Amino acid sequence: MAVSQSKPARKAKVGSPVENGGRQASLTEQVYLRLRDEILTCELEPGRELSEAELAARFEVSKTPVREALATLRLEGLIRTFPRRGYQVLPVTFGDMNDLFDVRTVLEAGAAEFACVRISDEELDQLERMADVVYHRGEQPSTKRFIEANRDFHAAIAKASGNDRLFQLVLRHITELERFFYLGARLRDVNTETKSDHHEIVDVLRRRDPAAARAIMIRHNEITRRGLFAALTSSRSHGLISI
Repeated sequence: MAVSQSKPARKAKVGSPVENGGRQASLTEQVYLRLRDEILTCELEPGRELSEAELAARFEVSKTPVREALATLRLEGLIRTFPRRGYQVLPVTFGDMNDLFDVRTVLEAGAAEFACVRISDEELDQLERMADVVYHRGEQPSTKRFIEANRDFHAAIAKASGNDRLFQLVLRHITELERFFYLGARLRDVNTETKSDHHEIVDVLRRRDPAAARAIMIRHNEITRRGLFAALTSSRSHGLISI
């Protein structure tokens, strides 16, 4: 297991985010949302060890909302616990990546097959706009927008399948892969590859050809998998992924 060295704790008082519908999030929800975002974006690196006391001091809250937030993140498979040692951001492995891509390919190929006969022209136009989002390597805000646009692109296709269970499964697996996408975007420039592939996917969906839609989604996921694998194996400095 590769564990990165801990960085000094950063003082970051939890704010008062308002959720959809105008409801103010509880302290537990606020801590959960902050930690989840930092884990998915790799601001809290895979393998990073955490403690309730450290996080409570950092967010200026008691240990109770921290403990409850960590319990939810553990259920989501983003952290793990060690008796008498505390918590650790779940390390990422090539085995995890391959398993997730295998499942994602099956789910998204089916979603694209269903979506191509149900998606509207307006939804296709929106996909075109999402496909144009690019980022500046090394710049966190633009990288985050790029990863979010990528997630929204694939989620929109799954939503257009008309099968809500399939949509929820696709969304879950995209989220589980998100840390790999952030790592990959740091290590190599994927703007051209992603933009080209996404526009080609939209073109195929516009043709309303289920077999072609299935095939291109399988190819796109395989290209992404290979690119990530190559970037992670060739890097000697990240120290964030285990074999």
